[in-house]
This record gives sequence, C-alpha cells and structure tokens, in this order.
Amino acid sequence: MHRGARVDALETRLAVRELAERYASHVDRRRDVATAELFIEDGTLVIEWGGEQATTTVRGRAAIEAAMKPLDRYRVTQHVIANQLVDFSGERVRAETYCTASHVYDTAEGPRVFVMRIRYLDTFAHDDEWRFAQRHLVVDWTEDRPLGV
Repeated sequence: MHRGARVDALETRLAVRELAERYASHVDRRRDVATAELFIEDGTLVIEWGGEQATTTVRGRAAIEAAMKPLDRYRVTQHVIANQLVDFSGERVRAETYCTASHVYDTAEGPRVFVMRIRYLDTFAHDDEWRFAQRHLVVDWTEDRPLGV
C-alpha cells in the first residue's frame, strides 16, 4: 500500500471512529434528529436482542429518530465506545465496534442500572461525509442491578 492509500485509510478509520462516538454522544444527550442524520437518507438500524426476542429493523431517518424514543424512560444513559475493527475489503467500508451502554432508571426500591454489552456491525457510505448505511446493534449480554453510589 503506497503512502497516499495509507493516509486515506487512516483518515477513514478516524472518520468512522468519530461517527461511532458521535452516535453515542447524540443518543446519550437525546438528540434524536442528530442521531438519525448520522445515517444516509434510507439508512437502516437493526436491533438484535438475541434469544427469543424479536429483531427490530427500521429504515429511513424518520423511523430511526422514532426508534430512539424508548430511551426517554431512562434518567441518564452512557454509551462507552471501546474496540473498533475496520474492514476495507469489498465495495464498502465496514466495522465492528464494541460498546458498553449503561441505562439508569428509578424504581420504588431505588435507582437501578441496566447495562448492555453491544457490538455494532456497521456498514458505511460516503457522500459529502461518512454516514451509516446500516447499523446492526447486537446485544451480547445484559445485566440489571441496583445502582451503587
């Protein structure tokens, strides 16, 4: 790989990493419109809970924006992005990104935290900037426990 191609690959890696981080920030701040705008116009969000629970698929920015509304039930959320492997093979750029998502909510017995270990399987498209063509959220496991101070 020549120098120009290496620079392009590094710039792309940084851009898709920033896209994943921006998604986490927008979700945590309940910026639903901004979250949806990270996708191409007819982008797809797939949520795979695993086990016997149904997989949800939504297409288009308006549907993605609406899919964020269930997060409003939580007092606060924090999505922490970890490992990210970017794949340049094929016609599109793809990545697998690990995330720990914590969701704090209140109950009669006190505050609790619902923690999800997530892998995002992303496919990206580039027009004026990098966006998600598809974001496939895979829930590997969850835990629900009292919130410690």
